[in-house]
Amino acid sequence: MKVEEFNVLYAIHRQQGDIVLEQIAQRTGYEIGQVAEIVDELKKKDWLNGGITESGYASLNEYKVDNAIIMAAGFGLRSLPLSRIVPKGLYVVKGEALIERQIRQLMEAGIKEIIVVVGYLKEQFQYLKEKYGVIIVENDDYYRYNNISSIYAAKDYLKNSFICCSDNYFNINVFEEYVYDSYYSCKYTEEYAEEYCVTGMDGDYISEIHKGGSNAWYTIGEAYFSKRFSKTFLKYLESEYAYPETKRMLWDDFHIRHIEELPILLVKYSDDIVQEFDTVEDVIEFDPKFRQYRDRLLEEDAKAGRRMPDIFVKYDDVERYNSAVTDQHTGRLHLNENTFGPSRRCLDVLKDVKIQDLYEYDMATKDFLVEEISSAFSIPEDDIYIHNGSAELIKSVFSIALERGDCVLVSDPGWSYYASLAKEKFCDVYCYDVLKDDYTYYMDVEDIVKKAKKYRPKIIVITSPHNPTGCKMDGQAVEMIVKENPESLVLLDEAYWGFSEEDIDVRRLVETYSNIIISRTFSKYYGLANMRVGYGFCNAKVKHIFGLDLPLFRESSISRRMAVAAIHDKDYYEEMNQELNEVKTWFMDELNKIPSVRAFQSCSNFVAVKAEHADMQRVKEILKENGILIRLFNDKEEPVARIAISDRETMEKTVQLMKSCIEGEK
Repeated sequence: MKVEEFNVLYAIHRQQGDIVLEQIAQRTGYEIGQVAEIVDELKKKDWLNGGITESGYASLNEYKVDNAIIMAAGFGLRSLPLSRIVPKGLYVVKGEALIERQIRQLMEAGIKEIIVVVGYLKEQFQYLKEKYGVIIVENDDYYRYNNISSIYAAKDYLKNSFICCSDNYFNINVFEEYVYDSYYSCKYTEEYAEEYCVTGMDGDYISEIHKGGSNAWYTIGEAYFSKRFSKTFLKYLESEYAYPETKRMLWDDFHIRHIEELPILLVKYSDDIVQEFDTVEDVIEFDPKFRQYRDRLLEEDAKAGRRMPDIFVKYDDVERYNSAVTDQHTGRLHLNENTFGPSRRCLDVLKDVKIQDLYEYDMATKDFLVEEISSAFSIPEDDIYIHNGSAELIKSVFSIALERGDCVLVSDPGWSYYASLAKEKFCDVYCYDVLKDDYTYYMDVEDIVKKAKKYRPKIIVITSPHNPTGCKMDGQAVEMIVKENPESLVLLDEAYWGFSEEDIDVRRLVETYSNIIISRTFSKYYGLANMRVGYGFCNAKVKHIFGLDLPLFRESSISRRMAVAAIHDKDYYEEMNQELNEVKTWFMDELNKIPSVRAFQSCSNFVAVKAEHADMQRVKEILKENGILIRLFNDKEEPVARIAISDRETMEKTVQLMKSCIEGEK
């Protein structure tokens, strides 16, 4: 059927009465003489005989619209925060929900089968089934793929189909019961618009579309697919949908990919016909009352937000542990970083990085870092695990081991991170003493045993070397605690391993006992803090349990290669550690020359410093004003400084500032 024949035949169908040439001419835009010729031709084909004949309707019905597919699955990101509360298709504009207006217009045009594809906030659309009898199709991929996934979800309904966007507002009913051929509705823009602009035509059909343009017709979402168009579109879609790049497409882009095989007419609309709403401001410009509607919904949502579900309310008094932030890159003596830095071999790793190192998961049968650690420390691979830093490793242990109501035994003073993690799990925290004599801190083993017996903690935390005091616990004491508390998990945090001689037989511990887990890191001794590689040891029998909370994929292979490079360069780290200890010894000696100041012996890369007659907070502030950052901790309510060891020049500056400040307060 020719388009002119279709238009006249459809006009006669719309008249529902006698054939009046003038009315047909007015509806079609044809001259009366042309209409008369077409009517004569239709009569010769036996499609007209006083009205449309049975064979005429048989021919016309090839163009009858089967259904409409309304896409309503998207987030509406440009309409935040309102689209968090209600999807754009359900915005009430001029007293009517946008999608309901379209559904009503489609039904008035004779389209009875209406499919609504939902995803984001899908439950809010369910009422449409009962109210209008629409078919709801769920697009489970709405949150990760683009709107081509919505068409794919409704692909079984593609025939003679309108394709609609739920958030368009049609001032007049543009939908028809019969449509001659596929079309894309377009509006004109003189100014530049980041839209899909028509840049080529083949007669009345679009032959070329590009993103972005001015003085051009651009597509607005509403379209019509004929059966022939749908069949070809589906052929390509079903064969290409498995490719991720296809799923991420807008259907516009997919059509552009096959535009030569998918001819589509350009139908021109003006603002008088249709409104597009990209943002809430667009809606308010069209309907000023929408501002009150928006404000009311946001206010109601804010009130509802104060009535938090129990799962959130219970965290009201829980505070997240935060490390000390800073934007400076010198004088950072507050984070216990190894400012002497890692081996240069670690940096050399970057020279061999390949592009696949960035996009490939490391799915090798074995982890090369585990193999290196096993070889370096003579510990079976089955007893070794890797995490992205020891802090995250410790958090995983707490996550797996603790339940509400359990208790944890930690040191006082100690790293507050442990207590913070316990409180996140709604567990009680008890403390054992870390005592000191004139020059040395030490963990009170008797107090640990006594309190472990009294409280029966789920986890006993031993930090050795200890943070923040720098003392160590010997291997016999550790084993005794492990052995005497078989129902407790002993977490031995060895983050500062390497700065002093090792005196704990970790292999014996993990092979003998299943209630100890040891955590280490490449951040401190190896100087790779920003590479986020932690490792540890536990009995192979329980490793799979803690593995439940380990990362799904291995840590960055680049970071792990740096860790391997660090393990291999023993000479560098021995020299580094020797230099660090020489600076540390000098620093402690200089501080201990200051009356009333005590620098305690340390097995780590930091020193605990007490000044009996000085305001340590004031000392900290003066150091900060001069570019030196330190950390304070409380030892039985007495403020003590924890100062990391850096190069000799930095430590000399620190000594001079502290001496000047402390002696100036006398």
